[in-house]
Amino acid sequence: MAYMRFFRRIQIAPGLTMNLSKGGASLSCGVRGAHITMGRTGIRKTVGVPGTGIFYTSHSGYHTGVHTGRHFQNAQAAPPTGPATKSTLFLLLLCTLLGYLGVHRFYAGRYLSGAIMLVLTLTLYGWVIVVLWWILDWCVIVAGQFHDGHGNRIRW
Repeated sequence: MAYMRFFRRIQIAPGLTMNLSKGGASLSCGVRGAHITMGRTGIRKTVGVPGTGIFYTSHSGYHTGVHTGRHFQNAQAAPPTGPATKSTLFLLLLCTLLGYLGVHRFYAGRYLSGAIMLVLTLTLYGWVIVVLWWILDWCVIVAGQFHDGHGNRIRW
């Protein structure tokens, strides 16, 4: 059976590339042998020895370990740690006014991604990425699909 593949890598700046595929877009940052890729399924960190094929990859975010975990009969997913107590309206206001600094992510308890947004805002080409990220976050918040630091969805 035949199927179609699509992959395109676009270099935005030295050490920063945008990857496009039929599965979605992702952003890679790093040097040969060590990079971080942020996409729709989460964050993938890869470290390796260039030219040898030896590498280590860790993945965090959505779909982590879905196909690698053991199958249990009558198993249920662990419930989130508790109900989301964050105000969606205040989160949207923070995202609209100070989203380019990642303030809304700090409010939601997503400290690492908030810090990444803050650092990228201060870099020469990073602000381009942050503006796209900011718009995407705003749309996700309006759609009611934004998650806090504990994995709870912040809904309207």
